[in-house]
Amino acid sequence: MVKPKLLIVDDESNTSILIRNMLEELGYNVAGLASSGKEAIQKTLQLQPNLVLMDIILGGEMDGVDAARQIHDSLDVPIVYLTGHADDDLLYRAKLTEPYGYIIKP
Repeated sequence: MVKPKLLIVDDESNTSILIRNMLEELGYNVAGLASSGKEAIQKTLQLQPNLVLMDIILGGEMDGVDAARQIHDSLDVPIVYLTGHADDDLLYRAKLTEPYGYIIKP
């Protein structure tokens, strides 16, 4: 059986590595890591993952919600948001992208 490919998007490299290690220990195939919205879009198009774990708050010009919207314009890939905190406006915008869910980071 082919394992689904995952892409992890988080601007904190320690968090990305920790999540990757936990998922790989559970038998998942982490195809790549991205640290910005722009990189997330590029890697999603390149790697064609089966699922994207996307931090909502990313450093740089584009947050995770904007990246998810652009990804959905090109591919029908499920996105699960990761967040440690977000204001009501950001969560409202995130809901408009029809995510598969949210995971609260500790």
